[in-house]
Amino acid sequence: MVLKVLLCSVVAGFATEHVSADLVNPSVPDWRGDVGAQYYGWDSFTSPYSAPNFNDSGDAGGMLFNFAEGAMITGSGNIYNQGGGLEIHVYGYGPLEQAVLNVASMGTEMDYEGVSLWVTDGENGQMFSYDTFATNYYEEVPNFGANVSTSYEWDLSEYSGVITEWAFFVNGTAEHNVLDAVTVDIFTGAVPAPSALILLGIAGVKIRRRR
Repeated sequence: MVLKVLLCSVVAGFATEHVSADLVNPSVPDWRGDVGAQYYGWDSFTSPYSAPNFNDSGDAGGMLFNFAEGAMITGSGNIYNQGGGLEIHVYGYGPLEQAVLNVASMGTEMDYEGVSLWVTDGENGQMFSYDTFATNYYEEVPNFGANVSTSYEWDLSEYSGVITEWAFFVNGTAEHNVLDAVTVDIFTGAVPAPSALILLGIAGVKIRRRR
């Protein structure tokens, strides 16, 4: 029992003091910052379980939850679960055509192949596995696990359904699992340039006049 408590203290202390909350070599889409794109970033967390963590950078409106019991917030602002894998959900609202998710984790590793995107029109939904996955950084830490940065990309431009809400699901695999940082990029689709909008307006006026 004493050994178990000591091990938990060492692991928590390592996560708190010796590792910074950073993504390494994250995937940044070339459309970030364009019209029709949103960005959400989490570098620090305040709610360990069943309450929203609102993004601390980018556009307002992102919410990140952990639904695995027993988690805590470390001194460096990470979500740490010494008793099992984390269950991370990231939610947002609005249309979605393309998406990029970056995740930084520590300790025991995430279920990388199980990461998924769910979209819905508010009534009916559909789950999508990622189109591409990359391990952008991997550093093994003796007796602790590994520091890992991964990225995932989805292209739903051919999806025929209406999207008003979306969610990403990321799960840990075992105890001593740490969520370090997350970013989400959403592209809602090309928006017509001002001149094109003017032409569309003129066309609409002509059609109404003909009627």
